Amino acid sequence: MRRKIDERLAAWAQNPKAHPLLVRGARRVGKTYALKTLGTERFGTDNFAYCDFQTDLDQFNRIFAGTTDVERIVSDLSLFLRKDIVAGKTLVVFDEIQLCEKALSSLRYFAESSYRVIASGSQLGFTLHERALPFPSDVDQITLHPLDFEEFLWAFGETRMADGIRTAFGTKEQFLLHGEALARYHQYVVIGGMPSAIKEFVDSQDFGQVRTLQSEINQTYMADIALYAPADSVVSTQAVWASIPKQIARETTGKFKYTDVATGGRERKYRTPLAWLEAAELVSLNYQTNEVEAPLVARNDGSFFKVYLADTGILFFRLNIDAGVYLDDTQRPMLSARFRGALAENYVMGALRANGLETFYWTPGTSSQNEVEFVVQNRRGQVVPIEVKSGDNVASASLNSYRKKSKAPVAVRISARNFGLENGIFSVPLYATFCLDEQSLSNISLTPAG
Repeated sequence: MRRKIDERLAAWAQNPKAHPLLVRGARRVGKTYALKTLGTERFGTDNFAYCDFQTDLDQFNRIFAGTTDVERIVSDLSLFLRKDIVAGKTLVVFDEIQLCEKALSSLRYFAESSYRVIASGSQLGFTLHERALPFPSDVDQITLHPLDFEEFLWAFGETRMADGIRTAFGTKEQFLLHGEALARYHQYVVIGGMPSAIKEFVDSQDFGQVRTLQSEINQTYMADIALYAPADSVVSTQAVWASIPKQIARETTGKFKYTDVATGGRERKYRTPLAWLEAAELVSLNYQTNEVEAPLVARNDGSFFKVYLADTGILFFRLNIDAGVYLDDTQRPMLSARFRGALAENYVMGALRANGLETFYWTPGTSSQNEVEFVVQNRRGQVVPIEVKSGDNVASASLNSYRKKSKAPVAVRISARNFGLENGIFSVPLYATFCLDEQSLSNISLTPAG
């Protein structure tokens, strides 16, 4: 399954002076697969030393606990793995390295050697916060997210469609296969970006089997909370996790409310559990801002925010709607507008975060009226509002209100409509959200009003 991270890993492999690399990401997003593919295809089986800290943790704890000497560590690894490890030639992978603090610390020593080392980790954000030792220096980091929509198209052999969408995004001309691409977007919302779920549907075309896999992934996350969350907040963390879908799909506003976790809920009880979920990269927070010019800052020091799940497919599973109903063009409009909007917002948030964009949502004051789902500051110091509509009804007082208050050169409206540019609003189809990155947002700011 082709992933965008493959190119970054290949570039790392081709640089003999590259620092050790740490690949972060939630469980089940494909870290292990990507690293094994790199090892076998770029280095070859004989030059690939794979260390699985989940299955052999006791042995690795012994290897890393006794010394900080790289040669001694390599010698012990070679003995345990029954494999020669040659400096500059063998790729050494430490999978789920967060389970062994001394191994994570050893990356700084490998940085001073000529050994090629990549580590992967889940729950790293919280693990690093809890560490007694500082994070090792001279270690590069990248994050692997669930597959975005472009990668989803690649998985189905729709490379031409993906390339065509990028071309249409650049020209702002209508996309010929708009209807087909929109149908694929709706499939993506149901399936999500977890590699196993996508592979299952590619192989079986069975949404029931996809749902079974999503249930298993959700159970894995629940088990991780019970196993890895601080002992005194496991129940609170599970309660926060359980509340998120209904908070996203709330009819009035998607703003996170502690009282929706439990009656009388307070920040002091649930902020740490929420931070754990964010550090485990299971959720993303989008903070509220009242600003209309750069620099964007969170309102009230970040006390107001929305929470989105990292994978829209898991959200769809947890909202418990039949895939056939959502995918039927005649039945989908009968579902609640807030439900459809919540799925679209969650999808857009995932796409923007996968492209490395820092986002906020905007309101003019303390209420949720005239809310714009996303605002992003580009490197030109300009703020681009991004409105999200799940259908093709794009009338919006919110975007108009924002544009009156701001100096935004152009606005982006993501909806079921085709590409177009009119009155300073760039219409971007839902399926093309993956095209929105730092470079494109800087280019958009130079676009004539139209």
